[in-house]
Amino acid sequence: MTNKKQMHLGAFFQTFLGHHLAAWRYPETKTEEVTSLSLYKEIAQLAEQGKFDLLFLADVLAHNEEDIAYTPQIRLEATSVMAALAGVTDKIGLVATLSTTFNHPFNVARKFATIDHMSAGRSAWNIVTTAHDHEAANFGLEHIIDHSLRYEKADEFVEVTKELWDSWEDDTLLFNRETGIFLDASKIHPINHEGKYYKVRGPINIPRPPQGHPVLVTASASEDGKEFAAKHADILFTIAPSTVAEGKVIYDDMKQRVAKYGRNPDHLNIMPGIVPFVAKTQKEAEEKYEAFQELILPELGIGWLSRYVDHDLSQYSPDDPMPELKNSKDVNGEKGRFELLSDLAKKENWTIRQLANYFVRGQGHLFVVGSGELVADTLSDWFLNGAADGFNVKFPYFPGGVKDFVDYTIPVLQERGLFRTEYEGSTLRENLGLDFPQVKRSINV
Repeated sequence: MTNKKQMHLGAFFQTFLGHHLAAWRYPETKTEEVTSLSLYKEIAQLAEQGKFDLLFLADVLAHNEEDIAYTPQIRLEATSVMAALAGVTDKIGLVATLSTTFNHPFNVARKFATIDHMSAGRSAWNIVTTAHDHEAANFGLEHIIDHSLRYEKADEFVEVTKELWDSWEDDTLLFNRETGIFLDASKIHPINHEGKYYKVRGPINIPRPPQGHPVLVTASASEDGKEFAAKHADILFTIAPSTVAEGKVIYDDMKQRVAKYGRNPDHLNIMPGIVPFVAKTQKEAEEKYEAFQELILPELGIGWLSRYVDHDLSQYSPDDPMPELKNSKDVNGEKGRFELLSDLAKKENWTIRQLANYFVRGQGHLFVVGSGELVADTLSDWFLNGAADGFNVKFPYFPGGVKDFVDYTIPVLQERGLFRTEYEGSTLRENLGLDFPQVKRSINV
């Protein structure tokens, strides 16, 4: 029997060559293709073969100098990659990351309108505010601006971007060769936005995107971020807690926040991250996971943990208990991940080595090692018990991790009626079950 509601799946990828920190060392990873379209094309087409809703490209604006020798921190510009992939895919959504702190609404509106047209309605913007000082340094700042201020600016940024997408009405283009009228100029409007942070006349010089608005995505976990997601986002990627029950608390809280803004709670898809080591059998999956763990350099894991807990752990022995960490209110970076790790350190009374090993395997996300059926069991449990609308799948390595999931997990979910066998529509909004946004009539003419 087919369930009426089906889960959504995002294929997460980044140029670390996989979510596992040692992915590039694994023999089956196509490491040498890290800057080649061939690798991205293969990943995208495998994910589309598996009927994934979307392909998600993470991005940051700097590298970490402390461990640059140990990890491939190459970051190709996200919108450029997604524009290239629009030409080699047909149905899968294309999510690119861009910062509101170091971009301008007019440029961002043009980029995503362009990709939406080039992909026939499959673009999405992963909205980030940028969290780290080493990224800010590339834009002339000594420190990243305050967390709450970043979200205040981001709120206005997104509003301006939406206004620019709405500055052309849907039926503006006429293409009337007989009369010589290309478009109805009365249906293009300047937005004349004058806010606290941005002054933009508009209109955009690109017709309204096929989706009206490209899909909006965020991965915010702080209080400011949750409110931002509830107001604006169509998809919220989350760091999942330890249990389904805890996940359901976060899920229900977010749905209530969405309703507070007068939005349909079903129109925010909550998708926790999951790192699956999947194979044909349990034994094969466990052997693969162990092979990956053996490739991790201890100093790399502790270095990464240090960055996310905002404390230099290299000054201690790996077998020392975790030191006292600062209060989360004093953290100006990624608060959600800091709070997860800080709480785990206290709850489990782990040593530095133990917490680093935990963090390295999944970086705080749901983690499962097993057969396709066992992985499907984990996804089904969260989905059917109201703790998720779908999942952001963070493959351990590329492209094999995608193929393993498509070969062994997707068929089980399809057999259970929990995941599509064909795409429902041609646009990302249609496949996510989202309404088409109408042009706001408050545009200033």
